[in-house]
Amino acid sequence: MRHKTPDTVALFGLPITNVTMAQAVARVDEQIQSGRTHQIATANLDFARNSLKDQYLQRIICDCSMVLPDGAPMLWASTLFGTPLKERVTGVDLIPHLAQLSAERGYGIFLLGSSDESSRRAMEVLEAQFPGVRFVGRTSPEIAPLHEMDNEGLLRQIEEANPAILLVAFGNPKQEIWIHRYRDRLKVPVAIGIGGALDMIAGRLKRAPRWIQWMQMEWCFRLAQEPMRLLPRYTRDAASLLLHLPLGLAANRLQPAERRHGRLNVQVQGSIRVIATPAKLSGQVCGWLAREAKSAVVAGQTMVVDMSATVRVEADGLGGLLEARRILLSEGLWIWLAGMSNPVRRVLQFSAVSDLFRIAATPAEAIHFTISAHSPMSRGDEAAPGIGVRSTSVGSGTISRASWVVRRASVC
Repeated sequence: MRHKTPDTVALFGLPITNVTMAQAVARVDEQIQSGRTHQIATANLDFARNSLKDQYLQRIICDCSMVLPDGAPMLWASTLFGTPLKERVTGVDLIPHLAQLSAERGYGIFLLGSSDESSRRAMEVLEAQFPGVRFVGRTSPEIAPLHEMDNEGLLRQIEEANPAILLVAFGNPKQEIWIHRYRDRLKVPVAIGIGGALDMIAGRLKRAPRWIQWMQMEWCFRLAQEPMRLLPRYTRDAASLLLHLPLGLAANRLQPAERRHGRLNVQVQGSIRVIATPAKLSGQVCGWLAREAKSAVVAGQTMVVDMSATVRVEADGLGGLLEARRILLSEGLWIWLAGMSNPVRRVLQFSAVSDLFRIAATPAEAIHFTISAHSPMSRGDEAAPGIGVRSTSVGSGTISRASWVVRRASVC
């Protein structure tokens, strides 16, 4: 099998999008033209720590169209798990590229948050660097809890400005929650939480020299500038890293060794699509899994991932599952994981992603629950009807016919 760089890598319970800066900007361009609303997060270790203690926040970030690796620890962790990320894509580096995209394409940009001084100065800096950039508005509401903000007024300002890109500088987790809460009313193609990036662009905070960035030690430079604010945060982040990373690595190492990647096997009937994963869930299989999720969305199908043959799941395999989940849940469809071995179950548990999925002991159990949920005539003491199944070997190019009878699963 030809090696393929994974699109998504699961780290600290978050689906980190594995892209270069150029690829991230190209995806933003595609998302603007898609006609739908996309939320993008720029995740660092503080994001991960916050999401590990708040499942609501974790689900919000997992629903984002892209979760970019903003912090160096994300790169370090990805290497330890054997699925290295291509590069660090920070919010402060992304914004100038978006300004250039705006100048080239005419996309409107709206700045929300940060101080009025930083917002105004950042806009002036970007206008000087990228002639033709279109800023269609900016506003800096006073710092307040979400429920005390004039959210209706902010939404009106954004709607009147009609931007293609909304940059929200409230800080995590406030900015992610605000975007998620109002994404259906924003009618903005791309909304991105950017934290304190405007302060750096405006020059209120100094950016580390290139050689420090190259060494992935920018956090030290920032700590020297704001020790009182950042030292407690960095201490909490380090404690979270030391707690969760060893557990995740141990669970990964305890899985049986498996070099073969194999292929997916797909069985389809009506409203259910069963995907049987191979012995090792990693590499190109992850891309196939995402494509099957898109096919399930087109057909309006629940997706059952049969992992009974899988003995090893890598970080990109978890990323593939999270990406399939995002695709399905965006259309209100379910995804089940079924038949997991204990080592695989431990990997999901210690990677902080198991609670994001519906889990069944067997594929038949998942199918039974799905049919029961969609059929008012189905009761706990009745057998689910038999269904004919089309069987496809994904990646092999062969299609065969089979018949599969689903029997009632015993529920403990």
